[in-house]
Amino acid sequence: MTGPQHQRTVVVGVDGSESAQEAAATAVEEAARRGAALLLVHALSWPAAATSSHGTGASALPELGGLLHAAAETVLRTASGDAADVLGPDRVSWSVVPGDPADALADAARGADLLVLGSRGVGGVVGLVIGSTVTAVLTAPPCPVLVLPDPTTAVVRPRATVVAAVEGRPGDDAVLAVAFTEAAMRGTDLLAVHAWQDVALETALLSAGPLVDWAGVLADEQRVLAEALAGWREKEPDVTVREAVVRERPARALLAAGLTAELLVVGGRRHRGLGRLGSTTHAVAHRAPCPIVVVPVDDSRGGHR
Repeated sequence: MTGPQHQRTVVVGVDGSESAQEAAATAVEEAARRGAALLLVHALSWPAAATSSHGTGASALPELGGLLHAAAETVLRTASGDAADVLGPDRVSWSVVPGDPADALADAARGADLLVLGSRGVGGVVGLVIGSTVTAVLTAPPCPVLVLPDPTTAVVRPRATVVAAVEGRPGDDAVLAVAFTEAAMRGTDLLAVHAWQDVALETALLSAGPLVDWAGVLADEQRVLAEALAGWREKEPDVTVREAVVRERPARALLAAGLTAELLVVGGRRHRGLGRLGSTTHAVAHRAPCPIVVVPVDDSRGGHR
């Protein structure tokens, strides 16, 4: 995956599950859309040596590699015609790696343009919308991670719009950069959503009754969104931008906005030592009615999302 020149790459985790097959088909489309190569990664959770399309060692698993290579060809054959034609078999490679699946996928996707994951893999627990591997990867995303939703969550056709979560914090630019790029590539508009609700603050303000200037509070929140978007319309003049400022919990507002969206883009902060997703990202990832992209966001200048 690494060479003398940087090659744009889309990585997808595959394990034979139906969810992974859908992820692979989506990854073909995403790689074609970006003009990127596609890497299929199968992680082995039991001790074994790695093998890949770039060569095998004495302790490699060529038979498993052959199966994955066949799976890659199947993915291309079953993908939409245009995407398969644009990508081509010469830009598809595979890799079988040992170790914990979440660690293996994170290592393989470090520096990639996108990592695509199905909601649940083989052996997924019934009742869990996304599996433990996806949750672990999202805790410290190595690159933007696209997670497909549980197909039984919602059926909406056709879908349009890329939704971006805007918090009014330093990480917004990383989220907006991905969201604007996705909207431009997909030829759709962008809905920037800024949701605000502070239960403790609202309780205090409500006790003040009619003395609360709610219009003023709303105007302040509108400025937060406007400042976050400042300059982006000039950078991406072909993307139509709509703004939504909502007095609601962020997760609820984003899930509502994502109901008919093509894609929902949120920030995923690297929680030092916490080993868990932030509350908003966790709620969105587990209940999203559409595909989501979790963008790595540096939390060094802020609290936790």
